[in-house]
Amino acid sequence: MNQVVIFGIMLAIVILGNILARHVPKIPLPFFLIGLGAALAVMPSLRNFTLDPSVFSFAIIAPLLFNEGQNASRIQIGRSLTNIVSLAVGLVLVSVIILGFGVHALFPIIPLSLAFALIAIVTPTDASAVSAVAQTNPLSDSQMQLLSNESLFNDAAGIVAFDLALTAYVSGQFSPTDALLDFLFVFFGGILVGAVLGMLIVNLRAWLIHIGDDEPLIMVGIQLLTPLLVYFLAEELGLSGILAVVASGIAQGVERDRLRLTSARMQIVSANVWEMVAAILSGLVFVLLGLSLPNVIVSALRGQAGLFSLLVGIGIFIYAAKSLVRLLWSRTLLRTGKKHRWRNAVIMMLGGANGTITLSLAFSMPQIVNGHSFPLRQGLILIAATVILLSLIVPVLVLPFCVPKQPKRNRQYVWLRRMLSAGIDAMRDESVHHSEAQIVADALSQEMILNDKPSRRMQRDIFDTTIKVEKRTIEALRVNGTITHDEAHYYNRFIDLNDFTADQRTWKNLFLRLRFTFNMGRMYKGLDEAQNAFLTTPLNLEPIFWKRQFTEHGEDLLPIEQAGYDAVMKYLASAENSQNRSAINIVRRFYRDRHRRVHTDSFDGDVLYAMFLKAFHAEFEFIQGAFAEGKLNREIMQRLQTRITFDEITYLQNQNSFIA
Repeated sequence: MNQVVIFGIMLAIVILGNILARHVPKIPLPFFLIGLGAALAVMPSLRNFTLDPSVFSFAIIAPLLFNEGQNASRIQIGRSLTNIVSLAVGLVLVSVIILGFGVHALFPIIPLSLAFALIAIVTPTDASAVSAVAQTNPLSDSQMQLLSNESLFNDAAGIVAFDLALTAYVSGQFSPTDALLDFLFVFFGGILVGAVLGMLIVNLRAWLIHIGDDEPLIMVGIQLLTPLLVYFLAEELGLSGILAVVASGIAQGVERDRLRLTSARMQIVSANVWEMVAAILSGLVFVLLGLSLPNVIVSALRGQAGLFSLLVGIGIFIYAAKSLVRLLWSRTLLRTGKKHRWRNAVIMMLGGANGTITLSLAFSMPQIVNGHSFPLRQGLILIAATVILLSLIVPVLVLPFCVPKQPKRNRQYVWLRRMLSAGIDAMRDESVHHSEAQIVADALSQEMILNDKPSRRMQRDIFDTTIKVEKRTIEALRVNGTITHDEAHYYNRFIDLNDFTADQRTWKNLFLRLRFTFNMGRMYKGLDEAQNAFLTTPLNLEPIFWKRQFTEHGEDLLPIEQAGYDAVMKYLASAENSQNRSAINIVRRFYRDRHRRVHTDSFDGDVLYAMFLKAFHAEFEFIQGAFAEGKLNREIMQRLQTRITFDEITYLQNQNSFIA
């Protein structure tokens, strides 16, 4: 199967897994992705799928670790440097030595050098994995920061230990002195090269900003290329590409702190791009794990069922032993405060979840050793896969008993509604520029009801009633002689077409585009008018078309529409209750948009801009006051403040849609 098609399928699986995780939050995202990935293995073209570890490390792991490095806090790294070195270097080496000897002694079928390699495979941790499994039981900021910082550096220690052990197995020779020198060279050489390259790229980006070339395409493009370039050069020099990427990512964080508010647009775009890239790559890791598992299991079962059970048992033993060593190390050697030391140690033990690096190292084991096939390869991969799965499953079962329950307060969606209500109230108090204030209030109201899902049937029933209300109003105007028979006839056609437009089904949208294209082209006898009509949304074009129709007949649509609009608004206000409020708001929004577009000439764009700024200011003052009074925590405050900022940016980019 074409590689592009395979990537497209995997991307679709990542999206589907995220959707399922949102609707079933009790099951962590990795389990959905692994399960869906395993389901892909039934496809004939993917049954014998093999993972290229070099491509995996270059295209997935390097960008992920670079992003983690640029988001890492250098202040927190400095403050917890002792703990980080203890976990990332000391714990890795001790685990490899102690558990390597233990596995070889208990399971002699695994040579000592391969036992060391196997433990080196399962020692690197993955903070994104533990973050996913702990989503329903959040860890404290300090615990998550320590786990994240540990995962940045223990990857290199595990990789170096793995390479040394595998080399010893292949060559049959091992020198402790040479191994130590190689470790120091690869470890610190990777950090040095990555830091130097990172700072050079930082200076290049700073220079581009200085000369005004800080366009997102240029700046973000350089960012995306940086981890690939740094990883490639470090590996070519025989150094740790992983550590080089981490060091360059931390250097990138230096640039971000130095720029602060400089080139804010570029930084916002960069953050959004990296958020998407990291989410996709993290998801692909677990999809690839799921896709690879069936092949590994089948290969192990081809021997005998007893061997399969033995390999799984070895994986369970290694996970238990590794967890015990990590627990004792965290309890005795980590500085995590004097209170709840055993509980903190258990949390740090569970935080040692495996993921990307473990999977990559497992598949990087050679298939041919000294001219012969490597019979233990599939078995060792199965053991590593067992450890990965256990490291994801056990925290889900145990963390709820270790992590204090989060209080059900400061829920973001509650404060979001209150914040939007503050902006709407500010618009309702506006008496000078009522029309423009109403547009802003409608826009904020639409944001408030985005998460509501009213019954489509209820919404349809309300629309049917409003149509009857408006038609009765128009008929009363005709009977009283306020409008002519022709005006009533054409306006009733306008109402009927409104009803057709409001449904917004695809076939109706296409039909309306074709109808308006024909009518506008016939009315103005010009291809440009017809083309513009086809490219304009029917919701926007309909009021324009009917205003021109009425003008062509020497009639005025505005007072007739005003009377119908007032009657509908009065009915909606009287019919609204707690059960139908969401549906009423959607219908009200439709009529207000129609009213605005019919009367568009009476709106002032500058005043509308000022009204939006006034509403955003009212929202900010509301959350600032709640935060000052202690009703709102800092995390929710920052999210809401970010929401206001993005709302402002969105308005600036789309302000024509409010007045056109």
